Amino acid sequence: MAKKWDEKLTALSEKLDELSKKTAAAAEDAKAERELREEAIREKISDTKGDIAAMQENLRLAEEENMSKLSSALLKAQMTVRARIQDRKEARDKKLLSIYIDDHIDYILDCYDSAALLVANAQLAILETLDAAMEYEARYGEPVEEAAEEKPEA
Repeated sequence: MAKKWDEKLTALSEKLDELSKKTAAAAEDAKAERELREEAIREKISDTKGDIAAMQENLRLAEEENMSKLSSALLKAQMTVRARIQDRKEARDKKLLSIYIDDHIDYILDCYDSAALLVANAQLAILETLDAAMEYEARYGEPVEEAAEEKPEA
């Protein structure tokens, strides 16, 4: 930043030096004006008008360059903001997807636990039924299948 200021101050100093020279030349011209012929004065006026037009063009070019720099900086800022927004969206999506996966893993584990409980209950029911069948056979002396066949129809 300081380097740019130094460059600008140097350029300003050169312009002031040039202005001083032009002022001195204008003072000399004012003195010599009486002596110059009318054609020489017209030539100086033409030269001065050309210098003014050149200065105006230089100002216009400098203004366009500054606008271009400003536009570039604005575009860069917009792209940076868009990139940050996209990064935040990605981070949020990643977090939400991670939560979704964790929840579903927990759900799957609960389903397997429930299935294991149901299978254990079924095994218990089988064992209890076999125990009841053995008690039936011990009490009544016949297998459960034969007793079910002899049962009168209602």
